[in-house]
Amino acid sequence: MAEFWSSITAEPKRSHRFLVSFDLPSGTSSQFLARTFTKPAYTIGATEHQFLDKTYYYPGRVTWSEVTIGMVNGADPDMDAELQAILRLSGYIPPDQIAEGSAVGNPGTPNKADAVNALGNGIIVSELDGRGLALGSYKLNNPFVTNVAYGTLDYGSEDLLNVDITVRYDWAVYTIGS
Repeated sequence: MAEFWSSITAEPKRSHRFLVSFDLPSGTSSQFLARTFTKPAYTIGATEHQFLDKTYYYPGRVTWSEVTIGMVNGADPDMDAELQAILRLSGYIPPDQIAEGSAVGNPGTPNKADAVNALGNGIIVSELDGRGLALGSYKLNNPFVTNVAYGTLDYGSEDLLNVDITVRYDWAVYTIGS
């Protein structure tokens, strides 16, 4: 096995080489050069069993942690509009529209099926090598948006406007080279 410190052909994965892909409500499937992405992480719970004067532990449930996608807030596609559309497609109806038309009597709360479908075919994060080829990818299964932070407007700054999107999912699968 080649190790990156002893072979010129081996190379470690780099944290700055990745693409995030998901479908937008406007009908476009987009790949984003996101600023940051928190890779999927999981925790295996433990169940304790006591027998005589000993304590034994057994593995329990697997819980996947939320991920956060940090992106530059673009104008094309307009991420503010796309994220508002994802919220509405998730089942949310703004309070000022509940009393109008078809929304009468509908509390307008998100539900899992609509929230997952709002992201189209899910979220895929591909880790890339130096030539831009995929080393591997994570597919987040049944993802839905749980938090959006649009960033801060500031006259005293020339920084790009960022948006952070937090996503909950049921589980992730890593595939080598896809």
